[in-house]
This record gives sequence, structure tokens and C-alpha cells, in this order.
Amino acid sequence: MGLFDNATHVLAEQALDATWYKQQVIRNNIANCDTPDFKAKTVEFGLILKEKCKCRYHDGISEDSLHPENETPPKLSVVTTYETNTNQILDGNNVDMEKEQTALADAQYQYSALTDYLNNNYAMIRTAISR
Repeated sequence: MGLFDNATHVLAEQALDATWYKQQVIRNNIANCDTPDFKAKTVEFGLILKEKCKCRYHDGISEDSLHPENETPPKLSVVTTYETNTNQILDGNNVDMEKEQTALADAQYQYSALTDYLNNNYAMIRTAISR
């Protein structure tokens, strides 16, 4: 098992990719807010992540994380669907700018948090190697 093959690291990388993709979809929605008959898309991966992990938690620590050598890295899949929770305007477009801007800010925050998490892991490894 390599240094970066543990399930937590692999899952964080996959979540980073999924969050980047989510930002791209939201930006595409915003760019097409005036396009007639454009249907907004949404990206979901958080709920799928919960289904994939099926972890039992005790005091905030996953039992699976206590035995990483027995753990196979989970695969995170991303689902893109058309938005159905917003009203269409007369030209058939259903992009809600306030919702999209809020979703973009949320996705950027998630991306930043995941980047910080991975950077902190790399910093700990650099510290351990330099000693």
C-alpha cells in the first residue's frame, strides 16, 4: 500500500474532482441564464458518498478508519440531473440566478476545504520526512 493509497486520501481526491465538476456545471447554468429553453443541471455526490461509505461512527471516528489496511478505497460517482425544482420563465429557461450563485459559493467553499485538507496532509508528511 502506497503512502497516498489510503481510502481517506483517495476519497478526498475524488471529492475534489467532483466539486470542480460541480462548479463547471453551475457556471454553465449561469452563463446560459438568458438562453431560451435552457434547462439548468445539478450535480449530486454527497448522498452517494454516504451510501458508498456505510460507516459506523463512534465519537466521530469511523470504525473503518481504524483499520485502513483492510479498507479498499471507495469509488465516488457523480450524478448530473436536470433541475426540476425551479419555475420556468416564458422562454422555457429555468435558471434561478440566486440559487445558482449560492450553489457556486457553496461549491467553492467545499473545494477550498478539500484543498486545505489535502495540503495539511501533505504538510504533515513533509514534517515527518524532514525529521
